[in-house]
Amino acid sequence: MREVLAAADGPSGIVGIDDRHRPQWSIDRTRFLVAVTGLYGHALHAKRPASRLADRPHTIHADASALEFLELVTDADWGRTGDDVVVVDDRGRCVGVVLVNEVVRGVAEAKVEEAVSLSPLTRLPGSDAVARDVDRRINAREPFVAAWLDVDSFKTVNDTAGFAAGDDLIRTLGRTLTDLEARLRRMRVSHVGGDDFLIACDVDEIGTVAAALLDTPWSADGLPVTVSLATLVCGNGAIRSYKDASRLLAPLKKQAKEVPGSSWVLGRPGSDRVEVLRGITTRGLPSQRVAGF
Repeated sequence: MREVLAAADGPSGIVGIDDRHRPQWSIDRTRFLVAVTGLYGHALHAKRPASRLADRPHTIHADASALEFLELVTDADWGRTGDDVVVVDDRGRCVGVVLVNEVVRGVAEAKVEEAVSLSPLTRLPGSDAVARDVDRRINAREPFVAAWLDVDSFKTVNDTAGFAAGDDLIRTLGRTLTDLEARLRRMRVSHVGGDDFLIACDVDEIGTVAAALLDTPWSADGLPVTVSLATLVCGNGAIRSYKDASRLLAPLKKQAKEVPGSSWVLGRPGSDRVEVLRGITTRGLPSQRVAGF
């Protein structure tokens, strides 16, 4: 063990497993070498099992999130942030190891990248956040809703109430969407820019999202404002990518903006039928809420 760890290209540590590949102990390179190369270390340990200098392995499940990983290594009983963490499967078998410092560095870099991409007005991420979520759902063959929200005649709002009032309106919309995202565990939101927001959520969540956005009396410095919500319901295999979803949402957004008042239209891939779920119909009558939404 000493020969392996003392080599110039030696590993940072070694994990001992049983005959079922379950981790039993772990050895940290630095602590091990210090122990066996000290004044009496070699004489004391040279002919004894290396496991005598081993620690209880720290383990984490392969499906654990980065947040769960960080909670593990910041536990008061941890004490050493440079150790390897043993990754295990459902049967407790070792499937690999990961360095704490590498994960912490990776999370920090991801947070920096995320912070750079956040909108200065809403503190929401750009379109990449929803794009990744949509592609993940497509790969998992999960039904979902992709939605596009924007303010009606936003340029007129700015020209009439002023840019500051327009910015305040966008901030308020952003806070509403952030609060919704906190309540609905499967919802993801992006601020594309200006008055445009993208949303991805489960099918059974879109009714809550629409109600929060369309039942709110929006205004900019006292000027009443309406919003348009275009939604695309995607079933298993209905679309192939986020690009497909964005392409199909574009005409739905246009149709939503043609409906007077705060509006909500719904479409489905492969169908020309567009349902007006909220807003004023061409007959001048309020549209009806659709069952299930």
